[in-house]
Amino acid sequence: MKLKNIGVGFLVGVTGGVLISFLNAPKSGKELQLSLKSGSSDLKSQFNQLKIEGDEIKNSFLKTKRESSEVFQSLGDEVKTMISNFQADINPNIERLQGNIDNVTNRVETATDFPASKKDKKKD
Repeated sequence: MKLKNIGVGFLVGVTGGVLISFLNAPKSGKELQLSLKSGSSDLKSQFNQLKIEGDEIKNSFLKTKRESSEVFQSLGDEVKTMISNFQADINPNIERLQGNIDNVTNRVETATDFPASKKDKKKD
């Protein structure tokens, strides 16, 4: 019962406030309607402008994303090409160095084997 009384009191208060504000308004009803219409049309145009700018920002972001993806793809391809070229350039040097290492290893083995065989001959 109390909630019903509070609701009725609230509605009466709101209705009274609206009536008093219309009666004390400095503009006539027609002027007020025109003012509200122009305000709503301004609000709509601002909303449409914000929507257009939002679409432009979204399109700019998507374009940047697409372009950066292409740049990173080409950059990755260039790095792969540079690495394969570097490997192709360095492989002959690696093979030559490996040959030199094998040659030195063989000489060391021969040098260490030679004195042992010479000592064996002297003992006989």
